[in-house]
Amino acid sequence: MPFKYRCKKAPDQGAFFVSGLLLCAGGLVPLLADSAWAADCPTDRTSERVKAIHVYDGDTVKLRDGRRLRLIGINTPEVRRNGETPQALAEPAKAALKALLDKHNGSLLLRHGKEQHDHYGRLLAHAFLDDGSNVAVHLLERGLATTLVVPPNTWARDCYQAREDSARAARVGLWSLEDYQPLESRALPLSTRGFRLVRGQVTEIRQSQHNVWLDLEGPLVIKVPRSDLVNFEAGFPENLAGRRIETRGWIRKDDRGLRLNLRHPAAIAVLDRGRH
Repeated sequence: MPFKYRCKKAPDQGAFFVSGLLLCAGGLVPLLADSAWAADCPTDRTSERVKAIHVYDGDTVKLRDGRRLRLIGINTPEVRRNGETPQALAEPAKAALKALLDKHNGSLLLRHGKEQHDHYGRLLAHAFLDDGSNVAVHLLERGLATTLVVPPNTWARDCYQAREDSARAARVGLWSLEDYQPLESRALPLSTRGFRLVRGQVTEIRQSQHNVWLDLEGPLVIKVPRSDLVNFEAGFPENLAGRRIETRGWIRKDDRGLRLNLRHPAAIAVLDRGRH
């Protein structure tokens, strides 16, 4: 079985991946060979075979028939356009996806999501290469993507999370960057924007007609639409009162300070289970 190599020390912000190699302080290091990925998060069915002809970024491609495909289950940094600065590791994520597609002549097998299109009109699907390997896994294991669960498209969420957890523990790719380290909610600057991992204690739970609100220490409030409560276990959110949690998502400005939207339990974890 092929071996997996990683940097001896956590890569710094200049570390990135090129054509299956990890650029560490000591040079280029080979990663796990493609053949070893085939059984990792395999598909249980396929919906169609397509050909990708252009890569927009690490999670979005153009298909030969003109459709845009957005990979389900992951999110990669934004390349951005019109002169805007790309997010950290956006170009390496795009290059990694392009290298995978080039190796397989752009051929992909898709597993459509329950919800097949997003509000941009993009096709939503999991993508697999001809060797059976999962494209999302390639990116997650290299630390070039984070997990993203948007219901009802929840297939493979646990498997994807395990791949992210491995990369996060090894501090590879995005997980070596300061912006991807957990922040304390009580210390969040009001200028905080974009994707963040946040830790803090739930100080208050509030109810409104359409939403449930979880107040954390500091300026952050978590918004849970009532329509998404069906995704959570019985007892949510009352079982979070006083708990210390870690949550993730995109932080934006709110009337009360900062807001993070939560739609699925995959984006929240209790850190102090032993206290209750």
